[in-house]
Amino acid sequence: MNTQSSIRSYITDLADQLGIRYQATPEDALAVIAARLAGDEVVTDETEDLIVALKRAGAINGREMVALLGRHLDEKFPAQ
Repeated sequence: MNTQSSIRSYITDLADQLGIRYQATPEDALAVIAARLAGDEVVTDETEDLIVALKRAGAINGREMVALLGRHLDEKFPAQ
């Protein structure tokens, strides 16, 4: 079984069930500008954005957010 699609599906299904969508905020735009000024570029995917939206909506707490992001990134970038 492809675990990448399962974590993505879990997050997407949870957001759909709760009617939660990601909406960029002015703070998000500021963070992108600050990262660029620091010489970095942060590019998030739809799943990462949904995890942030779930946290902002109070559907998950900070610990759950970190755990979900960790699982997603582990699956997205498996150790070689």
